[in-house]
Amino acid sequence: MSPPLIRDWLDRVRATVEERSRDLGIDELHTLVRRDTARAYDYYQRDQKRDEALPSRGLERYLSVTKAVFLSFLRKLTPARRLAYVIALLTFLWGFIRDDWTGALVGFVVLNFLLALELAEKLLTKDELEIARVIQFSLYPVANPKLPNLDVASYFLPASEVGGDYYDFAFEGSRRFTVILGDVSGKGIPAALYAMRLQALFEVLGKGSLSPKQMLVEMNDVISERIERNYFITAVVAVVDFRERKLVLARAGHNHPLHYSAETGETRWLAPEGVGIGMRKKPAFDGLMEESQLALGPGDVLLFYTDGVSETMNRSLQPYGYDRLEVVLRETAHRPASEIKEALLRSLNAFREDRPFDDDVTLVVTKVTG
Repeated sequence: MSPPLIRDWLDRVRATVEERSRDLGIDELHTLVRRDTARAYDYYQRDQKRDEALPSRGLERYLSVTKAVFLSFLRKLTPARRLAYVIALLTFLWGFIRDDWTGALVGFVVLNFLLALELAEKLLTKDELEIARVIQFSLYPVANPKLPNLDVASYFLPASEVGGDYYDFAFEGSRRFTVILGDVSGKGIPAALYAMRLQALFEVLGKGSLSPKQMLVEMNDVISERIERNYFITAVVAVVDFRERKLVLARAGHNHPLHYSAETGETRWLAPEGVGIGMRKKPAFDGLMEESQLALGPGDVLLFYTDGVSETMNRSLQPYGYDRLEVVLRETAHRPASEIKEALLRSLNAFREDRPFDDDVTLVVTKVTG
């Protein structure tokens, strides 16, 4: 292929790229490239200690990082594709240096063929993840429950296709209402599978008359025998007893729920002691678990959430924190549960300034209405 033809082909490619990216602003394009580059670097360095023995700055660090990522990329290819990639790359470079455009074209075609194979595998995996996402969402409540004395609103957004957060509701006749929130350490498919296991246990335990502490103990007895060593699950179980007008709560290392008292107009964090599911076995787990009770009155609000809320970062890498949760809840506690939830989400989205969520986000708002 002659140089004029090459230049004409490159002009066409450049025009196509400009056409496809016309709707993207410079800032948005820069953000996308930076985000995808960071994800790729994290992926290729996952099996190594990040930044170990790398120069602190300058061209030397850039070259060292490039070399490390390139070698990691080669290791993740299958042996056959690795060999084909190296041969194609050398053929392309040889043709380019020696002005042999036929050799360069052959290398370019082989490189794109390998890229097409990798893309096909990625798309197949994406389809499977989409199926997993549909299955996971089908396990969550279809709609918020309609109760005579309790207004409930919920929200769930995974940070990727599937997530490790879990929430659900259960009823024991008209006497009590049970809510559970769980958060599996880690992300992706493994976390989602453990969340599904938690869901299956709650389906059995949540409909009985067990106390929140007893439920968490039973869950830990099952999960601690089967969970991988580097995983654990935080969870909170709360039972609203309508006859006795009280809340019974147990917490397995999960974020402290927030209670708003309509009588005093104040908020308080509910913090019974507890350790994550899978971190201890019986009887150590049982001994570390506490259960607390709280009288409920009309207008009281309970806020349950996962750390994807409190740890959401803005562009300055500052966390959303807990103080903002208290402020928003106090300002909106007189509204219905759905409006409280929407106000919390607006506050969260305004704070993060369009920065993507780093973790799953789950909220459950319950308000006593009578």
